[in-house]
Order: sequence, then C-alpha cells, then structure tokens
Amino acid sequence: MHGSRDSSRVAVTFDDGPNPPRTEQVLDILAAEGCQATFFLIGKWVERWPDTVRRIMDRGHVIGNHSHTHVVGVGDYDDAEAAISHVTGGVSRFARAPAFDYASCAQSPLVISGELVLIDADVKPSDWAKTDADAIAEAILSDPDLQGGSIIVLHDSSEQDDAAHRLGRPVPMIEALPTVLRTLRQRGYELVGLDQLELVDPVPWSPEGPQPELHRAAQTASNP
Repeated sequence: MHGSRDSSRVAVTFDDGPNPPRTEQVLDILAAEGCQATFFLIGKWVERWPDTVRRIMDRGHVIGNHSHTHVVGVGDYDDAEAAISHVTGGVSRFARAPAFDYASCAQSPLVISGELVLIDADVKPSDWAKTDADAIAEAILSDPDLQGGSIIVLHDSSEQDDAAHRLGRPVPMIEALPTVLRTLRQRGYELVGLDQLELVDPVPWSPEGPQPELHRAAQTASNP
C-alpha cells in the first residue's frame, strides 16, 4: 500500500503511542523540520496519556487507530476508537493492524463497515528492532521502495507495559529522525499526513481474511 507515485508526497507514520516524553520529542523534531505525520495510537495508552494525544492533535498531525491493547489476533479497534474519540472529540479515518494482522479486523464492526481505512506501509525499516540510529536512517533512506507516495512506518513507543522498554526502544529512532526528515526533504519529498496522500492499492477487509500477500506481511511483520 502506498500513495500516488505521481506525487512527491511521502507519509511518515508512528505506531504504538502516545508515549510521553518520547512522543513530545518526536513532535518537536517534526516542528523543527516543518513536517506533518500520522500517529497510530494504542487505546490503552490514550487512556493513560490523553494530554499527549491533545498535543499531537494541536500540532495538526493525523491520529489513527492501532487497536486498544496491541495483541495480535485481538481486533479491539472499536474499544480504541472509543478512547481516541473521547479525547479528540472526533473520529479516526485510518487504522493499522498490530503486526499487520489484518485477519483480526474481522472482530471490528468499524473496520467491517469501512469507517476505518486500513493502512499498510511500503517502507518498513524495523526500527523497533535496531539499537543504532545510523542503521535506522540507512534502512529508510536506502530502501528500494522509497519513492513518491511511500508510507514509512516507525515506532515512538511500545505496546509493552514495562516502562524501561517503552521509553528506551524509540530512542535510536528519535536520534535518527532529524537526519531522515532532512534528507527526505532535500530529495524533494513533501512530508505529509495520510489525509494529504492519495492512497493506491488500499487494504480491503474481507470475511475471508487477508489476501495472500497481506498474510505474508503479517507473518513477517516487523512489530510482533
């Protein structure tokens, strides 16, 4: 899944937040570089840190639904949407399945109804598994699929309750982020929220479950 290849726009997305103060650090970097982004939020963290959600919204970034508990096989998007809308006063347009587990969407009336557009990504640097900022930047900037319309998936948090893991995991990504954003802009890309991207090859939900290529993506997903 990606945006129109005829466009110079690229969408940078962040999964697993909100996560103060790491999400605030990301927001400051985005502001310094003049970029917009999309944050796919976990409902249980929205309930814990609503002020960070408001900061994301106040900065003009897009907020998406990343399930309520981030448990593979559990499609609790409706619970997450209740938490998100309680804080934002609006509804999400986009959802991303944890570990790209699209089969779990069968449990969500919101997804089945088409009210939430499922978002994949075509640039997946596995930042969550890397501890070196340069390696993260290289994985993004040298990805052969990176081009106009790309959707990049990064992680500013973790689904785990362990605070050390949740706060520590995104540090290398945050260190890499200024270089990544600056380089993308130097290459002529405009970094936008998903609401400004013309989506191509959207991920459809069907009662039969994910398509074969989506099933493979779920099996090898970078964020278990």
